Amino acid sequence: KIFAGPRLRRLRNARGLTQTAMAEGLGISPSYLNLIERNQRPLTVQLILKLASVYKVDPHELQGETKGSIAALREAFSDPLLAGELPGDQELIDLAETAPNASAAMVKLFRAYREQAERLSDLNQLLAKEGRATALSGARLPADEVHEVFER
Repeated sequence: KIFAGPRLRRLRNARGLTQTAMAEGLGISPSYLNLIERNQRPLTVQLILKLASVYKVDPHELQGETKGSIAALREAFSDPLLAGELPGDQELIDLAETAPNASAAMVKLFRAYREQAERLSDLNQLLAKEGRATALSGARLPADEVHEVFER
């Protein structure tokens, strides 16, 4: 069974169609299309074939690939900066499926944040080795505090 409601909704919105207009094109009722878009009903094989012929949609696009984005979102939310904010599996799936562009942007932002934190840490270590005082600070982790105590 393929539950592709959010992808179908994005397809419909991208074409500027109402649910009624798309439902007519597919030969189904608007209420049934609404159920599909809310993942209350799966896409049938007949409906997938109809989408492919009427709207020139690649059937593989409807299946989508969210496993990689879910793993990346889980990694971002498991950062100590977001301690206690880890969403559940279903919430991550919903986020990845309903807002794939926002999810990708969030992961990209997290990776840039992590890269900058690593650069800042490297710079702090380099300056400390040269005996220069540093006023640089980023998000501090408990491990940073322990490391600092042993450095003294």
